[in-house]
Amino acid sequence: MSSPSTPAHDQRWPPQLTAWERATNLPLLALALLFLIAYAVPILRPGLPGWVGSAANAVFALVWILYAIDFAVRITKAGEGNRVHFVVTHPLDLLMVLLPMLRPLRVVRIVVLLSEVFRRHAEASKRFQAVFYVVSVTGMILLVSSLAILDAERDADQTQIADFGDALWWSVVTATTVGYGDMVPQTTEGKAIAAFLMFAAIGLVGLVSGSLASWFVDRVSAAEETLERAEFAELRTRMDHMERQIADLHAALVPGPGTGLPAPREGGVPTTVD
Repeated sequence: MSSPSTPAHDQRWPPQLTAWERATNLPLLALALLFLIAYAVPILRPGLPGWVGSAANAVFALVWILYAIDFAVRITKAGEGNRVHFVVTHPLDLLMVLLPMLRPLRVVRIVVLLSEVFRRHAEASKRFQAVFYVVSVTGMILLVSSLAILDAERDADQTQIADFGDALWWSVVTATTVGYGDMVPQTTEGKAIAAFLMFAAIGLVGLVSGSLASWFVDRVSAAEETLERAEFAELRTRMDHMERQIADLHAALVPGPGTGLPAPREGGVPTTVD
């Protein structure tokens, strides 16, 4: 998964890579949605005919091939001097291509694509984009974890997660680190999914906490700035009023020529103006 600071937003990357990513965002979004559907349907409806599972496997293979092609093209367009740096800065993309067994993680790519589409077609603050990204990632991880744990635990001996409702509840409890203990994975695969979800949740909690703290600081700073601007405007108004009063007083004490009034001269002796 590309980070929010994708090459499309980095001046270090060549323009051809930027153009390619912008052109492929919507097709990759469609592929991510297709993958999510193909992954979820056989898990949520296990009684479907066998050809449904075969079709889902074909979709998995198609999406993996197209993502691999996209990643290879992006490496090529990054340029000779940037290819190693591109791979290093996109480890999850590389991992998803090299390890197809991590197919569910590809669904998270949809969040990045939605963020990019939203950024181009709507005018929003950077902070709103960040909040949208965090909320979307959280929801996607909960959804994928629920599907994965249900697939792993449904047929296990003494299973405690028998349907999607149980799986979703388990994901929420695990992600929030509440840990009621009412549902515990029984299989090795289920425990691995639980470990992944717990580590991911710790990172997400840190992101949300940091975003909230930053939001409060920004609100306080904005309020202080507004107050300072109001005080400055009031001070400026008073200064303008004082300047007008001084000008009126100066005009009264130092009349100009042609008024017939005595005007001061050097030495303090008044003279009569003709």
